[in-house]
Amino acid sequence: MNQKYIPSTSYEKPTFCKPMVRSLSTEAKRVIFARMEPGEDILKTIEAVASEHGIRAGQLTLIGAISKARLGFFERESMEYKTFTVDKDLEVVSCTGNIASTFEGGLIVHAHMVVADQDGRCYGGHLMPGCEVSVTLELIITEMNEAVKRARDEATGLNLLDIK
Repeated sequence: MNQKYIPSTSYEKPTFCKPMVRSLSTEAKRVIFARMEPGEDILKTIEAVASEHGIRAGQLTLIGAISKARLGFFERESMEYKTFTVDKDLEVVSCTGNIASTFEGGLIVHAHMVVADQDGRCYGGHLMPGCEVSVTLELIITEMNEAVKRARDEATGLNLLDIK
């Protein structure tokens, strides 16, 4: 039963409706561990590891230390990513994302990262090119059995998951 409960402010019977979300089901195929070295660009390295192992769809996490964070957020009005840089030693508190392929055969890594400075101040956003490893970064990619594709969405200009 794929229905969602809609809470009511009165004492009437619960109402269910079909959710608008689209989904697909797949299983994990294998897990890849990688260790990044000082100076490496995080996003480019994730793409290189995924490409080296032939990954067409996966889920990723990473932790470690970086010397520079370049993060972004999508501004709906301009329909583009705005970026900011934190140029100091930082600890990666959390980074999670996914890897999907395009219909043209390319790969897209979509990840969000939260980093903390020495005072515990946190910065977060969309992982952008220009984040640099300082000591090491540990990457774990869980590859999926089924390829997951992204396609350009005309309304936003973004490459969104193509789930029918």
